[in-house]
Amino acid sequence: MRTRDGVELATTVRLPRTGARHPVLLVRTPYGRDTIPGPGLRLDVERLVGAGYAVAVQDVRGTGGSEGEFRVFTGEAEDGYDAVRWAATQPWSDGNVGMFGDSYLGLTQLLAAQERPEGLRAIAPSLTPGSYREIVYEGEVVTLNKILTVCAMTFALDELRRRIRSGTAEPVAEAEYLAALGFPDRFPQRMRELAERLPLSDQPLLNDLMPAYAAWMEHPDAGAAVWRGGTFDYPRIEVPALVSTGWHDFCRDASIRHFQRLGGSSRLIVGPWTHISHGREIFGRDYGPTASQEAIDWTGLHLAWFDHWLRGSPLEGPVVRYFVMGADEWRDSPRWPVAARRVPYHLGQGGVLSTTPSHGTWEFAADPGDPVPTVGGAVMDFTGFGPLDQRPLDGRADVLRFASAPLVGDVEVTGRAELVVRMSTTAPTADVTGKLVDVHPDGRAELLTDAVTRAVGGEVVVDLGWISTVFRAGHRIRVDVAGSNFPKYARNPDKGLTTIHSPSYVMLPIRS
Repeated sequence: MRTRDGVELATTVRLPRTGARHPVLLVRTPYGRDTIPGPGLRLDVERLVGAGYAVAVQDVRGTGGSEGEFRVFTGEAEDGYDAVRWAATQPWSDGNVGMFGDSYLGLTQLLAAQERPEGLRAIAPSLTPGSYREIVYEGEVVTLNKILTVCAMTFALDELRRRIRSGTAEPVAEAEYLAALGFPDRFPQRMRELAERLPLSDQPLLNDLMPAYAAWMEHPDAGAAVWRGGTFDYPRIEVPALVSTGWHDFCRDASIRHFQRLGGSSRLIVGPWTHISHGREIFGRDYGPTASQEAIDWTGLHLAWFDHWLRGSPLEGPVVRYFVMGADEWRDSPRWPVAARRVPYHLGQGGVLSTTPSHGTWEFAADPGDPVPTVGGAVMDFTGFGPLDQRPLDGRADVLRFASAPLVGDVEVTGRAELVVRMSTTAPTADVTGKLVDVHPDGRAELLTDAVTRAVGGEVVVDLGWISTVFRAGHRIRVDVAGSNFPKYARNPDKGLTTIHSPSYVMLPIRS
């Protein structure tokens, strides 16, 4: 396919065996069009084709077999428009186009949709970031593990393979690059070593293959030119979207925001999934037989969606379908968020968490030379992610823990959770990390959600994000507060003592 500026975008098309013209499902990916299933491509493509759809999978500009220069976010709106118009006007197309895919593939859908190309009827963005800058930063803090891993193992590696194919790099270069990443046996350890490099922009493996990485690290200000144009124009998006994400996905809050901003006939699905794992079990936490995407027929859900908008078939099912962890069951709702009471659980003396206000102060040291290590959460650490047990961090004096008494009955928390602390610091700036933890009767401390905020003092809000879980009777609700979570988040270089003052609390959305 040729874009308006003459760049050829490599596209693979799979056609049904019968019929002359078909509705088209278009995918635009930076991860390689020929890897199916693969990153961002979890639907059963053969089943889509068997259902009568033409499926077109395209390498975005500057990746895979496509010409041009890959620039994250930039140009995807225009190229997406051109790709939709191309797909709608091919002799094997009936003029109706849908788009689907995860992560960056979701980003390409939203950007194409805001250009309003004729023929685009519906999209299905999954696990999709909220803006260009949100790919790299959470507030003022670099989401280091995620962005370093993605750049090293996808964008930089793809660029190297392109150079090998074009003859500008020797074939042996790929093996040398993977060895430098410690792949496969030392890869997690090697990524940790790379994360420890300072300054953050100092990544020799990426300087040539992914120069944008250094620019991102060197320009944290949201107003910097590097981020210009890196947002979505929601009012211009008129097509309905089937939005999906997981409670342990680092694009969870952004995906839910997409659904809320799009409105109209859009729908939302939230499961107990991570960005890279969509089964019933995550490192020993089994959410039950209905939890996986396979169990709810992920491809079938998308076929029903596209059959409605591209073919006019009836569409059943709820507007919102979300999985309640703890209860380990699906719920349906006509809207999001669902009704809930916002209840403050106060940080108290002796590490107590309760609905009764308390008085006191608590301190922890923030030392970039000895940061609190990441244990689970929304990360791309293949040795462990998601709802991991936090007990390996027991004994660290730089983690404050506040736990409720064992619950006498079930407590459902569904909605947006916030940690609100009043703090002071001896350092120029300080990071405040918050974790919401479900402590089981056997002592397992299951991580539910976490976040970070960088501040200088005063009242600080750590947005723990959207969640749906039931704390079972006999369990404890716990909040962990610290000054680092590395390498999920880059370390704050400032060393000092952080003091938490009362009243400080976690605000939980409680469902009756």
